[in-house]
Amino acid sequence: MKKYLALLFLLTISLTGCGFHLQHETEVPARFKTLSYISGDPYGRLSRDIKELLRDNEVTLANINEVAKYPSLRIIGDSLNKSTISIYRDGKAAEYQLILTVNAQVIIAGEQIHPITVRVFRTFFDNPAAALAKTVEQNLIEDEMYKQAAKQIIRKLKSIDAVN
Repeated sequence: MKKYLALLFLLTISLTGCGFHLQHETEVPARFKTLSYISGDPYGRLSRDIKELLRDNEVTLANINEVAKYPSLRIIGDSLNKSTISIYRDGKAAEYQLILTVNAQVIIAGEQIHPITVRVFRTFFDNPAAALAKTVEQNLIEDEMYKQAAKQIIRKLKSIDAVN
């Protein structure tokens, strides 16, 4: 048992020492390590998720007075739509597709505006017999969608950095 534990420990240390990262880990380019963040809903789900990712990546958020000095990430808007994709025999909706669309911009002083559009899709099964559980499940799915959208926005900063 001790041999397996020691082997697991050595494997963990060797993976962290070689620079191994999880596949979908977000990383902010050095150019965006100081950034101003502007949103119409600064305390909403999306803003909280984006700010948490920026904090995790050691990004310094600039004061509102210093917006012109640093690159700026602006959230233009987000919308969550629900469309029916299947129905029961009685005509009630059985399955929905949730679509989260987020429009943002990265503005770098002296350069053009870089638009960012992110879409996240999820399916949601409606069970009329369990209305309370359905609401809780839908809220969990929506929270996960906002987290996924925030990760995609942060990932797109790499492509903007590569263009310039």
